[in-house]
Amino acid sequence: MKKALKIIGVLFLMLILFRGSMYRIIIKYNEVGTRPEIEITNINLIEKIESKSANKKIGFKEIVDVAIEITNKELSFTTNRASNNPNELMNTKQANCVGYSAMFNSIALYLIRKNELQNEIEAEHKIGQLELFGINLHQYFENPFFRDHDFNEIIDKKNGNTILIDPSLSDYLCINRVAKNGKVTK
Repeated sequence: MKKALKIIGVLFLMLILFRGSMYRIIIKYNEVGTRPEIEITNINLIEKIESKSANKKIGFKEIVDVAIEITNKELSFTTNRASNNPNELMNTKQANCVGYSAMFNSIALYLIRKNELQNEIEAEHKIGQLELFGINLHQYFENPFFRDHDFNEIIDKKNGNTILIDPSLSDYLCINRVAKNGKVTK
């Protein structure tokens, strides 16, 4: 009995420690579209971005770090109807996967433009469908809420490095990178 408990304990620990790697092996994001950028006009959000990026040399990784930190701190997930506009989300604080990705993308693009990195870094808000071992999970749900799932792609144009991130997943499971069919995230 003690040996079985030790084995279960070790397996549980490994599941916790390697959850990101395991998730990327099991779940793939299949891109089915993109969403347009929503320009940031909310003064409170701009001040938070300025504060988090002050005194930092902003590059590819820092843009991702600042965008995910602010997004995860400011939002909490809801399955209820919610705005997708980051300017409104600063007041409501409630978002679904679309709102999380919209805020992340808007922050990333704000930082890219502010630091004149448009020729070096690209950020895009993606619409995807999740596949479990190649099986589309969305086909099993009739509720329109589950017809797709949003995520973000950040590309370093200089070296081709790509980061795929699902901000809502990052907030709740602390998994900061995801995998897309045919693409490995770094």
